[in-house]
Amino acid sequence: MKNILILSNFESYSINATTYAMNFFSGQSCHFYFLNIVKVWEYTTDNLMTASKDETIYDTILSSSKSKLKKKIAYLENTYPEEDYTFTALVDYDVFTDAIKQAVKAYDIDCVLMGSNGQSDFIERLFGSHSTRVVRKVDCPVFIIPDNYKYTPIHHVLLVLDQKNVYSSYIFDKAFKIIDRKPIKVAVLRLSESEPLFKKEEVEQITKDFDQKNVPYFHLSHLTDDKGKQLQVVDEVLHADANVISTRPISFTSRIIKNTGVDELILNIEKPTLFLKD
Repeated sequence: MKNILILSNFESYSINATTYAMNFFSGQSCHFYFLNIVKVWEYTTDNLMTASKDETIYDTILSSSKSKLKKKIAYLENTYPEEDYTFTALVDYDVFTDAIKQAVKAYDIDCVLMGSNGQSDFIERLFGSHSTRVVRKVDCPVFIIPDNYKYTPIHHVLLVLDQKNVYSSYIFDKAFKIIDRKPIKVAVLRLSESEPLFKKEEVEQITKDFDQKNVPYFHLSHLTDDKGKQLQVVDEVLHADANVISTRPISFTSRIIKNTGVDELILNIEKPTLFLKD
């Protein structure tokens, strides 16, 4: 059974990601944990004053989210009765990524799945959007579903590697525990300053892993600006159904000094994208 953590804030892109997940994992045995992280500062004194005498402040703050998740789970149980799905509601108020890390550890999560609306402002650029922070700080595969993207079966996957990543079966086994590799054809997008040193070895290993004779291999300069647009162009050429990107954590200071391109990839993705930690 797969343990999937779905971040749920009841926005349209979060609802869309849930619908995608129900279709994507159809036919599999899955335990879905729906996590809503409450922003405590959104609650006013009036909210607390109207609480029942028997309720704690903690219960009062979380009660609305608990109720919404309960209704959501009831709807999913009625909509997908034929599936081997189990649902659990989780509500917490904590630092956003800390709450996710705790859930990942407590429930042995195989993958974090979340929606993204692709919007960004100055604050998000500086401190990172929710999606960016999860990818950078949570040590677990993160599957991001763009807003309004409707589920289609995955047949073609684009593997995105940066300058220091070398394809290995071990790393990408993490991805294909989530995505069934049997019907999939893959291509590689290498972001590096110079021609890849291990292109031949990578192609040979991918050929073996996926029983695929021809492996499209694209090389784009790691120094080129706007990597998100590069990804979109390659996606359009290949008609990829999903992206798999291997990345690594980076400190806040390093991100300010040198842009790694992860933010651009996240903010510009138009296809479901699975981020791995090497």
